[in-house]
Amino acid sequence: LIYFFFLNSSVFSNSFTLESKNIKILNNGEQINSDKGVAISSDGNLEVKSDQFKYFKSLDTLKSNGNGELLVKSEKIKIKYDSGVFDQRNMTFTANGNVEVFQTDGVLVIKTNKVFYDQKKNIILSDEITKIEDNIGNIYFFDNFKFELNNNLLKVKNLIVKDAKQNIFKTPLAYINTNSGKVFGKDISIELKNQLNNNENNYRLKGNSGTIEENKSTITNGVFTNCKKREGCPPWTFSAKKITHDKNK
Repeated sequence: LIYFFFLNSSVFSNSFTLESKNIKILNNGEQINSDKGVAISSDGNLEVKSDQFKYFKSLDTLKSNGNGELLVKSEKIKIKYDSGVFDQRNMTFTANGNVEVFQTDGVLVIKTNKVFYDQKKNIILSDEITKIEDNIGNIYFFDNFKFELNNNLLKVKNLIVKDAKQNIFKTPLAYINTNSGKVFGKDISIELKNQLNNNENNYRLKGNSGTIEENKSTITNGVFTNCKKREGCPPWTFSAKKITHDKNK
């Protein structure tokens, strides 16, 4: 037993294979503890690294604590976290503390404090305030999200985006494509950076819906003005069924 558990450093549970330099079997095999190591799900799809593992056989639950990293190979999803719980009966995973979610071939990094991953529905959820950073300098903030992994789609509420050119976009409901970074929102408003006067952002757009892309934004049934903000209507506006803002020009 000493040779198997401490030199070979591998033990099998109902749902996971644990590999570590130090593994302890407790309560007649009902609990398995291990130090820094790797846990691999029985189907090989989930690979977890952590400073500490505790597996509870009767609950079929694996707890992970310290420098956690979950790789979902089928979805090319990686989740980093402080502590987590795998419920293999219900095929769910909850991550807590300094959580980062990203697709290994995607453009966005999702940062929040807690996420819930449902393997059956293949979705990731969070009710925590969340921040996203992409690879072109855009920063996103929102109140909560639902990440549909099958569609590479994030559904978010109360989105605020500050792009690399300091333009600010707001919408109460938006969808973000995690592969392209394209955003679709309803009741969207945009404050454009005033290049002539850094102290005022008077150029602004509003519309029923809109899309935000790397180089342009498009508003449907939109209104534009560059008048200073004031109570009541601005002195002048122009409106159109479609208004496009070219970020580069």
